[in-house]
Amino acid sequence: MKRLFMVPMVLCALMLGVTTAAAGPPEQASGDWTYVPDIAGLTFRTAGNTTFIQGTEVSTFTGTFEGTSEDEFVVVCHQKGPESFMNSVKITIDFTGEVDGRVGDMIMKATGKQDSTTCDPSGAIWSGKWVILGGTGELANLHGNGTWTGPSFDLDYSGKAHFN
Repeated sequence: MKRLFMVPMVLCALMLGVTTAAAGPPEQASGDWTYVPDIAGLTFRTAGNTTFIQGTEVSTFTGTFEGTSEDEFVVVCHQKGPESFMNSVKITIDFTGEVDGRVGDMIMKATGKQDSTTCDPSGAIWSGKWVILGGTGELANLHGNGTWTGPSFDLDYSGKAHFN
């Protein structure tokens, strides 16, 4: 009777071990992220000393993420003083391409900020975070997150990514 009870336990342990091993540890992800906003399509809205800039952009990723994306963003420009602004951004990234030899689509979210002397978000150095929300095709089981930084239009990203 003990042997009959042990067989299912051993099988469960083996299956759990295979699942854990298949996921693998997160690996370093890094590369370049360049983007070109659709300047003609920008919309502006002001409320008090805060300006909202909404638009789209086309991005190119190289490095761990190899491909292109169509992004939607909102920049919030808040005037803190006569020549002091805090600019923040929220971006939804619709990526198509390749990660670690696997092809598909993924959705990422990125947030960032910059201190600036103007409300022009193209100046100064930006920094922020990114996270993979989900994917399709061979990128359906890709997970990851990290940081990004750089001057407008030419950013560096780094972090961790893995398939499960």
